[in-house]
Amino acid sequence: MQKTISIFIISFICFTGIHAQTRFKAGLRAGLATSQVEGDTYGGFDKFGFDGGATLHAKINEKWAAQFEILFVQKGSQHVGDVNKGDFRYYLLQLNYMEVPLLLQYKQKKFTFEIGPGIGYLINSKEYDETGKVYNPIPFKRTEVSASLGINYMIYKNLGITWRYTNSLLPIREYASGASFWFNPGQRNNVLSFTLTYMFSKREE
Repeated sequence: MQKTISIFIISFICFTGIHAQTRFKAGLRAGLATSQVEGDTYGGFDKFGFDGGATLHAKINEKWAAQFEILFVQKGSQHVGDVNKGDFRYYLLQLNYMEVPLLLQYKQKKFTFEIGPGIGYLINSKEYDETGKVYNPIPFKRTEVSASLGINYMIYKNLGITWRYTNSLLPIREYASGASFWFNPGQRNNVLSFTLTYMFSKREE
């Protein structure tokens, strides 16, 4: 974790240096990620985690912009059974990623719509069920390829709130049975995030 924090700090210093030498805008974002893993038999965005990091915003014209980010995102899945209904199951999957999205943005007054791909690196993973730690023989893949779709609303001056949906384009782990279909090759992350974003430079009207 210390190595991850060091990488994040160095990356943010680089962002700050770029911002000082160009007209790009640097910023920070932080908030909540709710997630599930498609294909683990548990439904619902019941796993809560942190989503945040540094952003670099590049204006293309009055309507269009590009945004590069380096984020630490906690993904995974969680299920707590209802014993009153005879469900004694428990499951917790914690996946910590360093993620780099590259987004194309379209601005319409106080709203900004965004879409784009991302690359994630799995820092570590933890998996538990009602019996304790799970030792799954099929490992998670270190690299995740994803796509994001989001909306940002400017609350006040440089402060905005963002809703974003991110989905794995390629499986993060194969099924234990080895089954694979062209439309369903393995488990994938689904993430809904809600974050606050602060841009350091003066907001353009």
